[in-house]
Amino acid sequence: MKHLTYDHSDQIATITINRPNVLNALNHDLLEELLHFIQVIAPQDQIKAVILTGAGKKAFIAGADIKEMQVLSHPQLLQFCEMGQRVANALETAPFLTLAAINGYALGGGLEMALACDFAYASSTAQLGLPEITLGLIPSFGGTVRLANAVGMRQAKELIFSGKLFSAATAEKLGIINQVCEPDRLLQECLDSVKEIIKHSYAALIHAKSAINNGEHLSLAGALELERHLFSICFASQESKDAICAFIAKHKVSGVSS
Repeated sequence: MKHLTYDHSDQIATITINRPNVLNALNHDLLEELLHFIQVIAPQDQIKAVILTGAGKKAFIAGADIKEMQVLSHPQLLQFCEMGQRVANALETAPFLTLAAINGYALGGGLEMALACDFAYASSTAQLGLPEITLGLIPSFGGTVRLANAVGMRQAKELIFSGKLFSAATAEKLGIINQVCEPDRLLQECLDSVKEIIKHSYAALIHAKSAINNGEHLSLAGALELERHLFSICFASQESKDAICAFIAKHKVSGVSS
């Protein structure tokens, strides 16, 4: 891969956006590589979790590549936006966990990719924002929708309309990221967190992800029906049966009633 580096161990992959000379800005070729990784390489390698980060110390992803966008025709621009949305959707719906390790600027398309991940950790020195309005543009990789879902419509409007950047600490308070880390601990904290999570039933984790993601777009009744259905699938699995038997046996031995 020309614009990405890929490392994996124990079914956890770290994928690094590798265009540090342009602050890891997203161009069409990079987006195609990232989509191919999510849809083809990670499933082939039986990856259970992906940590997405950026090369260097300055940027996670500092937005889309404006120089490339500047020369695109209108149809090409629409295709570029569609590709960005496809990658974000793939991160959101991937059959594995996705974690953004925000090690620097996460602006525009960069923040949109982080919002599409299951959760995000950020360096204490990171700066985030959707500054498209300052260029006479709006977010186009799903940011208007996902930011509103993350922080509420009023907060999203203020952040998008102002185009202002904000700190990792502010992002944590708003619910955009899960945790702020010291810069030299960011990747290790991400790895430690993912390792703890994938100790649990992988099938149950993916069903829980599906229930949360899809339930958001359903009526309450529809979301609850989906939850029941996915619960029943989990309950019928041998993995769940074994875990329940072990739980009951343990509590019988300890004298604790289940």
